[in-house]
Amino acid sequence: MKFLISGCSFTQWPEYPGGPNICWPRYFQEQNPHIEIKTVAEAAAGNQYIADSVIRNVSEERPDHVIVMWSGVSRLDYLTSLEDPAWDALYDSYGFYRRLPGNKLGYIFSGGRMGTWFKNPVAHRMFNEMYKVSSDTSLGYINLMEIVKTQNFLKAQGIPYHFMSYVNYWTTKAEVSRNGDFGVLGNRDLEPLVNAIDFDQWIFSDANRNGLYELAITRNDFQEDGFHPGDATQEAWAKVISSRF
Repeated sequence: MKFLISGCSFTQWPEYPGGPNICWPRYFQEQNPHIEIKTVAEAAAGNQYIADSVIRNVSEERPDHVIVMWSGVSRLDYLTSLEDPAWDALYDSYGFYRRLPGNKLGYIFSGGRMGTWFKNPVAHRMFNEMYKVSSDTSLGYINLMEIVKTQNFLKAQGIPYHFMSYVNYWTTKAEVSRNGDFGVLGNRDLEPLVNAIDFDQWIFSDANRNGLYELAITRNDFQEDGFHPGDATQEAWAKVISSRF
């Protein structure tokens, strides 16, 4: 049985740039040795890349099941051409990207409002201008739309799936993470998209729709960066997922 998994650094395995990061897909594989896993998760990735990665891989290989841990609602991704050598070199200097097969196109990731783009002058100029003309409403719309599109695509293809969110942004809170994520509930402009999501296919840690980040908080278990969940919490989250199969 073939599983396709996508997400951000909370899902990327075996590591994210800068250090080891043992994420839940490794433990999910260990707990379910009879399945075959392909992961396309990338550090700093937003929901556009995640949605595109699922649709692209399903179209090419058609897995038996898809699992997605959606990233933050403040993240922006941009699909660029890599045929300009200067832009191709930028990817390596920035570090948070995903080249597509053929090396003609690639995604560059902001990592969120408070993400990785501050550290690179070219990425800073690009994402700074994009965030200047963004709001919670526009960012929420962009990211929730990717969830709805992927959900409907998988249903149309008849492929079983489960979704999760790395942090609980199904609230009215103004701030839910260090990356600039915010609660999407209470924003009437976003209500139609939230209502279009089939939450029966989602995995949460409790009835409040908490996710992996909140589980790490309750366990006080983080990596050295104080943001990514520790190994024990990642293993516990894998058990939550495995219990659904």
